[in-house]
Amino acid sequence: MPMLPDWPTYLGAPQARGRLRSVPEDFEVEEQFDVEFSLDGEFDWLWVEKRGNNTEYVARRIADLAGVSLKAVTYSGLKDRHALTRQWFCVHLPGKQGRDWDDIAELSDDSFWKVQRWGRHRQKLRPGSHRANRFVIRLREVVGDRDDIDRRLKVLCAGYPNYFGEQRFGHEGANIEQCRAWFEGESKPQRFQRSIYLSSARSYLFNEVLALRLQAGTWLSPLEGELYSLRDSGSVFAAEPDEDIEKRIAEGDIHPSGPLFGKVARHSVTAEVDAIEQSVFAAHKTLCDGLLRHGMKMERRSLRVVPKELCWQWLSDDQLQLQFSLPSGCFATALVREFINA
Repeated sequence: MPMLPDWPTYLGAPQARGRLRSVPEDFEVEEQFDVEFSLDGEFDWLWVEKRGNNTEYVARRIADLAGVSLKAVTYSGLKDRHALTRQWFCVHLPGKQGRDWDDIAELSDDSFWKVQRWGRHRQKLRPGSHRANRFVIRLREVVGDRDDIDRRLKVLCAGYPNYFGEQRFGHEGANIEQCRAWFEGESKPQRFQRSIYLSSARSYLFNEVLALRLQAGTWLSPLEGELYSLRDSGSVFAAEPDEDIEKRIAEGDIHPSGPLFGKVARHSVTAEVDAIEQSVFAAHKTLCDGLLRHGMKMERRSLRVVPKELCWQWLSDDQLQLQFSLPSGCFATALVREFINA
């Protein structure tokens, strides 16, 4: 399969260039999650810092150390391998007092993971439980118009297209290629790969819809048949376009939404929005048919994401550092691509 489409940016292609992730410490991610331990129960919660390891690898190592199956270890979100990340893991140890996780760490020349703190809890950690991620990103060897970069970042404080990042699709879109092969009966992926491929397919279709609306200038315009997403909420609602809806969009209180494809259960778009989305589904029938066969249900995702507390500073003439928070499931790399080629 060719590389992923060059989905359009909000502010036009940036002219500046720079290097992202020269070292993992240039991309820091920390889950925002308030946890109060119950001090009893069946679950050990572990706050883990890692570098050079993906989330699934650390989950496997935790399972090995606890003497349980991988199914007994959960986490809220997947975190990048090529980054310095901090996140929660949870180990189900029924009928046991847990184990002592103090000083549990594994180090190699270019990677490590370490349990920084832990506690016992009655509740299981479930996917998507954390409310947000806090990012610190450093760009090196930046070349280009600094004033243009600053101008773009000021605009992006009010929001940017909520694309799924390239990491969702594998190297050069390999996950989408493998997903198509699976759906067409040409391959049989392992169980852990299936969820990755299903997620990649839904993300790809969402990005295609968002790209169409961005090109048409309607990604923030209320259209007939719209479902709106409430800010910092998974809730959606339908409403006729009017001045109040336009005002709420302008203020960032609500956003038009796009599809996470599957069988429609409750809410559905109509009219103009449905026509746009159906055109994308028709162009990618193999993906849509496969998602339906595997029981996926239609969900909605905001077309825009507003970063919280976005700030930046130039550490030197060619080094730029950003700090901000995003709701869980939103990609910092989608912000970076709006102001620099990295």
